[in-house]
Amino acid sequence: MPEFLSSWWCRAGLVVVLLLGSPIVSVAQFAEVRGRVTDAADGQPLPGASVLLTTPDGGSQQGTAAGDDGYFILTRLPPGDYVLRVTFVGYQDHRDSLALGFDERHRFNIALEENKAAMNEVVIEGERQGEDLWAAAGFEAIRPSALARVPTPGVSADLASYLQTLPGVVAQGDRGGQLFVRGGTPTQNLLMLDGMPIFQPFHVVGFYSAFPADLVAFADAYTGGYSARYGGRLSSVIDVHTRNGNKQRLAGAASVAPFLSAARLEIPFVPGRLSILASVRESVIERISPDVLGQELPYRFGDRFLKVHAFLNRTSSLQLTGLHTFDEGDVANVDGQSNRIRWNNLAYGGHYTYLPEEFSALAQIRFFVSRLDSEYEPASAPHRTAEARTGGVEAKFVYYLGATDVHVGVFGRSYGFINDFGGADGTREEYISEGGMYLDVTSQLSPAWRVAPGLRMHSFPSRSQVSFEPRLRVTWRPGGRAGRHAFSAAWGLYRQDIVGLYNARDVTDAFTAWFPSPDGARVPRAIHWLAGWRGSLPHSLTLSAEAYYKDLDDLAFTEYAVGPFDGLQVDFVTGRAAGLDLKLEWLRPTVYASVAYSLAGVRYQRTGERLILSRQPDAPTQRTRTDDRRFAPPHDRRHQVNALLRYARGPYALSVRWQFGSGLPFTRSKGFYDAVDVETPDDLTTQPGRPVLIQSDDLYSARLPAYHRLDVSVERRFEADWFAATLQAGAINVYDRNNLFDYDLFSDQRIDQLPFIPSLGLRVEVP
Repeated sequence: MPEFLSSWWCRAGLVVVLLLGSPIVSVAQFAEVRGRVTDAADGQPLPGASVLLTTPDGGSQQGTAAGDDGYFILTRLPPGDYVLRVTFVGYQDHRDSLALGFDERHRFNIALEENKAAMNEVVIEGERQGEDLWAAAGFEAIRPSALARVPTPGVSADLASYLQTLPGVVAQGDRGGQLFVRGGTPTQNLLMLDGMPIFQPFHVVGFYSAFPADLVAFADAYTGGYSARYGGRLSSVIDVHTRNGNKQRLAGAASVAPFLSAARLEIPFVPGRLSILASVRESVIERISPDVLGQELPYRFGDRFLKVHAFLNRTSSLQLTGLHTFDEGDVANVDGQSNRIRWNNLAYGGHYTYLPEEFSALAQIRFFVSRLDSEYEPASAPHRTAEARTGGVEAKFVYYLGATDVHVGVFGRSYGFINDFGGADGTREEYISEGGMYLDVTSQLSPAWRVAPGLRMHSFPSRSQVSFEPRLRVTWRPGGRAGRHAFSAAWGLYRQDIVGLYNARDVTDAFTAWFPSPDGARVPRAIHWLAGWRGSLPHSLTLSAEAYYKDLDDLAFTEYAVGPFDGLQVDFVTGRAAGLDLKLEWLRPTVYASVAYSLAGVRYQRTGERLILSRQPDAPTQRTRTDDRRFAPPHDRRHQVNALLRYARGPYALSVRWQFGSGLPFTRSKGFYDAVDVETPDDLTTQPGRPVLIQSDDLYSARLPAYHRLDVSVERRFEADWFAATLQAGAINVYDRNNLFDYDLFSDQRIDQLPFIPSLGLRVEVP
């Protein structure tokens, strides 16, 4: 039996969930309305569609939003006459009159027609502001129309580019594929695609990820204070849900661009019920850059995606998802020597959703398998490889109790890690498991107040530890739904049993591996506090301000290849991350403009305890003492500015983005020497030594230069009866700023980010 299922608490949790999942009979004399909201053109679910039930005189009302598969339930309705109104931005409203009797259940399958006159993206996003105010603190609901605002070198918009515009999200630049969220490291982010965790979904060229706009139905981005439904990470959650294939007719798209070309196909295998969506993307920049741009850009990357979705009957659906990504490139070409990095993701999973006729609940069972293989071959350092894999299952129930939704679930997963860092520590393997259960409640206490308490019980059997993690989110909207201002706060306790490994001598994180936190140590912990305000101001302005504080403890600050023949070295640190994020948005029928500023600080302090781990499974872990210095870690960006402008009129659109980031910390070096292992029998006259840095005692006391860049794109759309085409021209790094990406400390040479690069792309689609 898997370890996470053998614990007493997990068996008890399964019993509780099964009991909660058994039929619950609705209270007598109350009526119920349920159904599914879809797009009339292609059968796509419309998650987030507003469903409102009012009395004919406009008096009492009850509302909800459609879930991931378009399902909705309104319960505890007194008998009487009602008006049902279903709305979704960009679609025509649906209205229906109802006469509800005692203990009646009414089902509606509602297909909304697109409203061509309301499809301007700026208007759409402006209309959504009211509902988004309910979950302001540390949360942003992302829709595909928002992704198109960000200029990208190619016709396909991507979630990766948009995430980098969010306040509090730090990227190293246009290479490397790493995001730091409000003081956290990349390995402290939970990145999910249709419920599958993806270890490294961002491509080596940072504009792109495994989440192209073509596939994204919606994404929920939590920069802190996330609910009890999520766990196992300390910093943030990016939960991406993909769209289903067209269930009415054959559809697809193809695009050609210098960086990335793509093709998408949607097949209604069983019209109205079962669809297949397939997507293939692959870079071409490495093949054409010498001829077109006059320079080499040695990057190759791409992804493959497949999704099968079926409405099995009126009350259930099934989806299966598969993803494969690949990346490789020379991230630092120094003196003609290659510094190649590679990584591949492979993930597949699915979930079954059931909406029982008999009671007001939704049941869902999920499973997934995910794997990352990565490799780094620096010219002047040992070859490194890393493998991380995980698999798991989750059973979840959602109960709809009028103005209150209750989520309860149980989960279990296992991890395996195989790492070789090229030093004397050699190959190291370790396997761990996790499991637990959660209770998450969202309640509309009054038109002005919404609260969402939760509790997650997360067990780490490999560490013999159980964590109880309470969470709370509160929103106050003076004036209720019609109010123009919202005040929100969030608090929560989080733990994470896996850490990211890096080389302390690397100026930037060219390579990061995954590893369990050291055996015998406490599981790393974070406590989040967030408070925010968002308001709609005159002249179509929206202003938001949010402050956060994250208290960090028991972090494993891991370094490898520090000494010539040392084992894996782990220093334990405490820390804090604090900041203030401000964002001003201007929404007009043809213009969207925003400016976001982040003031942040991250500080670590060594606890004085150090572990040196041997690669031998039975070898004891060495515990030593070290200093207790305070320092700013490599991702401490104090100031960041993102300015975005999109002007769309008729078939033309212009997008402009400027970004600025203050310098990141690094540790200076005093020099290096070649070390030789005198215990080996190698011939010292022919065997070269291993280069080892002599680093400064002032840990991360220096700062890299500031980063800033301007990107621009212009596009023209052409429409015909059966197809549409988009022609786009643009450029990244318009004023050719020499932004630093990495620095080879042995050769004393810098490696810059991408230079000025023009692009031209064409996209053709059959909607």
